[in-house]
Amino acid sequence: MQPKTVATREWPIIDNVIAPLAEWWRRHATIRENLNDLDAFAPAEMARMAQDVGIPACDLRELARHCSDAADLLERRLEALGVNPSDLAKTAPAELRDMERLCTLCQSKGRCARDLGADPSDPVWRQYCPNGEALMSLARTGLER
Repeated sequence: MQPKTVATREWPIIDNVIAPLAEWWRRHATIRENLNDLDAFAPAEMARMAQDVGIPACDLRELARHCSDAADLLERRLEALGVNPSDLAKTAPAELRDMERLCTLCQSKGRCARDLGADPSDPVWRQYCPNGEALMSLARTGLER
C-alpha cells in the first residue's frame, strides 16, 4: 500500500486577498496596542522613557505607530554596502539605534525598497535617504563582514 500524498492546492483568494488583509490587521492591532500602552503613562514618565532610550519625547509616540520591522530596509542597505549589521550593533549601538529611528520615520520607504530591489549599488538612494551620510561613512571606515 502506497502512502497517501496530500495534494497542495493553490488558493489565490486566500494568498492574494485574505492573507495580506490578515497581516494588515495584525500590524495595525499591534500599533493600536503600542499606542494604548503609551497612553497609560503620564507626560513626565513618557519624557523619562524617551530620555532613557536617547530619543526626543515627540519621536516616542511616532515610533510606536510603526511595527518592529519598520527599519528592515536599513539592514538591507547596510548589507548592500558590505557592513555587517550585527557587528555594527556591537561596535556602535547608539549610531545604529539613531539610524534605525531615522529609517523608521522615513517617508521614502517605497522608493528605497524599489531601489534596493532593482539595483542595490545604484547611488540614487543617497539623494533621499536620511541616513545617507552615516551609511557612506560606515562603508568608508570598513566595518565589513
